[in-house]
Amino acid sequence: MTTPAAAQLLSKHRLEALSDGIFAVAMTLLVIELKVPNHGMASSDALATAVLEQLPTFVAWAISFFVLAIFWTTHSRLFHFVGRVNEPMTWLMLVYLGLVSLMPFTSALAGEYGTLLFAQIVYSTHMILLAAFSLMLVRYLSRHPELWATEVPPRFYRGARFRTLSLMAVAVLAIAINAAAPGFGSTAFILMFPLTRIGRRLERG
Repeated sequence: MTTPAAAQLLSKHRLEALSDGIFAVAMTLLVIELKVPNHGMASSDALATAVLEQLPTFVAWAISFFVLAIFWTTHSRLFHFVGRVNEPMTWLMLVYLGLVSLMPFTSALAGEYGTLLFAQIVYSTHMILLAAFSLMLVRYLSRHPELWATEVPPRFYRGARFRTLSLMAVAVLAIAINAAAPGFGSTAFILMFPLTRIGRRLERG
């Protein structure tokens, strides 16, 4: 006979499949903002100029794809420890995936209007919210052993916390940089390359 507590536990596989699908669609849609220049380019110089005009959009695509890759890899490793999910974790996951699906919009906004402070604030705020919900998921699982397939080691939470808090700090820095030097705020996210490596080392213990 199924107990009330057991009835609240759900199979992880459908949620994991939904997560992979949303990440795949969001990461694919990012590239749509990169447009092939219109037909009728009279020279290589004109074509090169038209391509270079999209450089801010390309930078926004590269940063957004890399950040989503960080979240996806953390998310994939998280599900290694998951045996089942309950309703609170499911709703945390759905809000998180909703934020993932929003990435093509905020990335396009940052690429098109990167010199405007408002666009950078929207993009950075989105990054902060993504990081916050990612950390909440890891924290929730680490505190609920009844959901584990295998024990969540403290070092996994340590590494995930470092990466997500680092991303939040970098997002705030990006706003400050854009306020001082319009159009250069997103360069702060380059810091995520070394910070992610440090997070991986912490995770390995």
